[in-house]
Amino acid sequence: MGGAVTYLTNVLRCLPPPDSGHEFHVFLPPETAEKQVGLAGNIHLLPTKIGHAKWWKRLWWEQVTLRRYLRKLRMDALFSTANFGMFHCPVRQFLLVRIPLYFSTIYLETFLPLHPLAFRASFRLRRWLCCRSIRWADVVMTPTQAMLEELRAYVDCPPAKAVVNHYGVAEPADGDMVHTPPKGDSSSFRLLYISLYAEHKNLTTLLKALPLINRDATQTFVLMTTVNPNWEAASCTLTHKDDIDLARRQDIAPWVKFVGPLGKKEIEEQYRNADIFVFPSLTESFGHPMVEAMAHGLPVVAADTPVNREMCGDAAIYFSPLEPADLAQAIHRVATDSPLRRRLGLEGQRRARTVFRWDTHVRRILEIARAEQPEVLQEFSQDSLTQRGEECLIPHTITNKPVKLPHHWTEGRAPSVPGRSIRNGHG
Repeated sequence: MGGAVTYLTNVLRCLPPPDSGHEFHVFLPPETAEKQVGLAGNIHLLPTKIGHAKWWKRLWWEQVTLRRYLRKLRMDALFSTANFGMFHCPVRQFLLVRIPLYFSTIYLETFLPLHPLAFRASFRLRRWLCCRSIRWADVVMTPTQAMLEELRAYVDCPPAKAVVNHYGVAEPADGDMVHTPPKGDSSSFRLLYISLYAEHKNLTTLLKALPLINRDATQTFVLMTTVNPNWEAASCTLTHKDDIDLARRQDIAPWVKFVGPLGKKEIEEQYRNADIFVFPSLTESFGHPMVEAMAHGLPVVAADTPVNREMCGDAAIYFSPLEPADLAQAIHRVATDSPLRRRLGLEGQRRARTVFRWDTHVRRILEIARAEQPEVLQEFSQDSLTQRGEECLIPHTITNKPVKLPHHWTEGRAPSVPGRSIRNGHG
């Protein structure tokens, strides 16, 4: 599943039952609605294909039809989960910003200039609309402090309306979060990289590192990855042809296996069978796969970026993002140090259990929805949230006022006009 569907599925599972007094109206694509089963009776799914409609139809629906719906049912709040919001919203609006590319310095300097003029113009328009949506929203939520800081380079987002709220992670399907690392004298290591292919996923650096770590004939490192440049949707990227050619090189081809995209069960199996999780992505809003790997007790080797450090802390070894030799050295260090692997795995499990919880994420959303007074919201929106560690995720007690919270979820292309849209594979 992509990031959008993963987010919605987990949030719906954690919404409170009818006796809480809450009521939820959720707009989502029909194909996503079909996958949601066993939900509480106070969750009303409203399938719509508007996310795949032409831009002017989406604009009308998002700014006019939805506005009428809010007024007709006298909703208390609108939770827009897809980067774009309603202008002059008639109710309090919470905006989740989770596309990092609009604000990522490394993406803007490395990849955006290489795209055609039409793409760059559309990109800048969407970023402008996202920034306007941030200004319109009453509360702006990001999944990491690092992304909030990048966002603030383009738009004013004062502490009084900014909230950092980490996502959660589901426990492994078998309920066993204990990963048994290979023995110290192991001669074969299975590397794993889970994500969907995109330019910023930085597969190139990982492929170039494979022949470097396989120079020693006494040890072998085989990469299994869903970051597949042969994937149909990868054809629109700048880098997929180069990565396909790179993966065919004689000194790389024996050490890489492309799979997927995979379903949830197949991904669980990949985590269970892996020895080291590698995450070279250059920019993320959160990085679900890293947290999933930690939940499975895998030692993590990650690109040295602010988001990755915020997610993994002491549960990862970091490398210079565009340096294959540095990545190879980091993998070799983890592979040859059994106590280090165990320490990384245990710390990752601890972080997954304590820091990244879906029930806490949803609880904070509801508490913020009830926090009508600015001084109360301020408790949720301090810039020092991540500096406070796990404490930033402990919920505050606020008056239990029933809230009708419609959740607008329109999956498809990013809009070229004001509105909200979800694109799978980000965050």
